[in-house]
Amino acid sequence: MLALVGTHYHFRRVVPVALRPLFGKTEFWISLKTGNKSEARLSAMALHAQTSALFRTARTMTDSAQDKPITKDDLLALYEDIIKRQEEVIETTERNTTEQLKIERYTASMTRYEDLLKTRAFLTYSTDALERLKQHIITLRQDMITGKMQDKASLASKIEKIERLHDTLVKLFQTGPALSQAPGAVPPSHQLASPTPSPVVPTSPRLTEAFQLAVLADNQKSEATKKETTRTVSLFIQAFGDKPVQEITGRLAGEFRDLLFSLPASYAKGKQEMDLNAEVERAQEFDLPTLSGKSVKNHFMRLSALWNQLIRREIAEKNPWSNWDFDLTKRNPRRAWTDDELALLSSSAWTCSTISQATFAGITLVAAYSGMRLGEICNLRNEDIQEVDGIPCFLIRPHPEDKWTPKTEAGTRNVPIHSALLDWGILDFRKDGEKFLFSELKTPQSGPRGTDFGRNFSKFKTTIGLPAAITFHSFRHTVSTRLRNQTGDLRELWIDALLGHESSHKSQGATTYLSGIATENLRQTVEAVRYPTLNLRRSL
Repeated sequence: MLALVGTHYHFRRVVPVALRPLFGKTEFWISLKTGNKSEARLSAMALHAQTSALFRTARTMTDSAQDKPITKDDLLALYEDIIKRQEEVIETTERNTTEQLKIERYTASMTRYEDLLKTRAFLTYSTDALERLKQHIITLRQDMITGKMQDKASLASKIEKIERLHDTLVKLFQTGPALSQAPGAVPPSHQLASPTPSPVVPTSPRLTEAFQLAVLADNQKSEATKKETTRTVSLFIQAFGDKPVQEITGRLAGEFRDLLFSLPASYAKGKQEMDLNAEVERAQEFDLPTLSGKSVKNHFMRLSALWNQLIRREIAEKNPWSNWDFDLTKRNPRRAWTDDELALLSSSAWTCSTISQATFAGITLVAAYSGMRLGEICNLRNEDIQEVDGIPCFLIRPHPEDKWTPKTEAGTRNVPIHSALLDWGILDFRKDGEKFLFSELKTPQSGPRGTDFGRNFSKFKTTIGLPAAITFHSFRHTVSTRLRNQTGDLRELWIDALLGHESSHKSQGATTYLSGIATENLRQTVEAVRYPTLNLRRSL
């Protein structure tokens, strides 16, 4: 496993549990002393093979009876030998890399000299400048001799080229005005080709700076969009650092995609300060389910939307987050409740001690008889219960003072209160002096209101034996399914308006005058929902 610590990669490998007493370690960390990922991968492959051999040797201590068993000191000596060999490899690689960089630098210098000659510009150095140039070439010659002695043929050719170019320069620039030049510097060709200085290329802002400008500072962005995009950007920075926007390419996007698909599914639900490499390794070691294609796609969609903004602002040139494929196959697709499952829910005792039976029953029945989302139900205020055209309704609308808005624009709507809810006593939850209809729920310092209820409902339905395909959100599926299977005169537009769906009809009438649907039509729609087996009590 590769881990980027600072600017250098490290090799990390977990020691098998059975061998940890022998090594006195739970894992090996070896610095690869390079920031180049390709080089680090090659070194890591060699170290993986060496540590595998070391583990096999160690297992002979417990699995085989030998006349002269290997001792713990022998194992540590083997481990130290691996470290020593790795350092030798790194030292050799660094030396070769340094020599290669010298040759590349010198080649670039020679190219600039050749460009200078091609301009045929009649500019000369002063005698002092020529002497400095001569000393500079002598220095280059000495460095090449000490830097790559083994390639003598190539070395001789380069030295000959330097001397030839030096003699040509001396002959070419004997007359004319002097050109000011720093000691030992190579005259850049663009200065001779054109007296006009090149424009300064603006520095690319880092991701956090660009994100602040394009999203966080945009008042048109919803709080939910800002929060979700912040989470995605933070995850990327945790993995790759706060890079300049121009350095975030398709290659890096692909690596981020691979990382997301390797993270355990539980990572999305927990605190995001956990070590990413450790989480990937944990998922592999225990064969844990990983993030779904839908979750990974959501991360990419947020980054793609951010990059579209950056392109408009000319901060980015292209969008590396678009046109990726994702496996959107659902592991546990949500489905509607059956009558038998609703009967089991009704007959089972609510087990949560922090949320009462009455609150559990009230929230559940509102979902079942309206199709409202959990967040919409938990954020209902007493003032959101009003009569519209003489019909009692839940008013689902933004509350900027609490930074809460419906999930979509179509989510702002009026939902007539089902007669079954009125008969059950849903309006009794209104209490003087309380802000929310379900005042027993606590508003968390971070996260949406209703998170605690959703978590406890999930535990409860698992405890009583309901399948994973059934969730609280399944009530919304149930309402939609039962209404669309009605044989009466219910129109699709009415169902979409009741549930807060974007209209499936794209006609001018549907898109422009959807708000004109009469409350009576919505009441007729909601009253079509019936449950023969759902009977939740207010108290046990």
